[in-house]
Amino acid sequence: NTTVEGTGLGLAITKKLVEMMGGKINVQSTYGSGSLFVVQLPQKIKNMTNPTPTPTPAPVTVQGAPQTAAEPAPQVSQAPVAPTAQPAQVANDKYAGKKLLIVDDNSLNIKVAKRALSSFNFVLEECSSGEESIEKVKQTNNYDLILMDIMMPGIGGETALHELKKIEGFNTPVIALTADAISGAKEHYMEVGFNDYIAKPFSRDQIKEKLDAIFPG
Repeated sequence: NTTVEGTGLGLAITKKLVEMMGGKINVQSTYGSGSLFVVQLPQKIKNMTNPTPTPTPAPVTVQGAPQTAAEPAPQVSQAPVAPTAQPAQVANDKYAGKKLLIVDDNSLNIKVAKRALSSFNFVLEECSSGEESIEKVKQTNNYDLILMDIMMPGIGGETALHELKKIEGFNTPVIALTADAISGAKEHYMEVGFNDYIAKPFSRDQIKEKLDAIFPG
């Protein structure tokens, strides 16, 4: 979907991820025919056992009503226990109701991003092109944060950001969302006007660090 070639990091990243999981990757190539990549990952298979079912007490009849032979557990009165604090939920409440726009031409990337953001209580919207993101902002201009993919057909992320900044009253923070993980990438995207940069795919902890910087306190 793009006329610009990548930086050749895909296989290097894959190799690193496989090695982090204790595995290995091998390749066999035949010129003119293709390549075969084989990934081996160590896995533990859990032994499943069928637990012995607990016998059901035989029913007895008391005053015509079916009962079980088991005695009911006595009711014990206890003082109410104060609920424990939930710091993670409290921390995420500050994002509740904030609108976040994810811009990416790859639906799988959007799905992964939504999963990483699912616990932050954002109101999530999505679009698949730079052009569509510009139209959405023109219509509402009420987003609290935009995650902008860089490599998209038509209007890419950098051009889209440039056009967004032309919209009157636009001051929404925009994070560059890209697989470009080469040295100096963050400095480049900050220089062209993005508020921050995060490499794909990102985890919940990684995006939380960016969110805390953009929404302090």
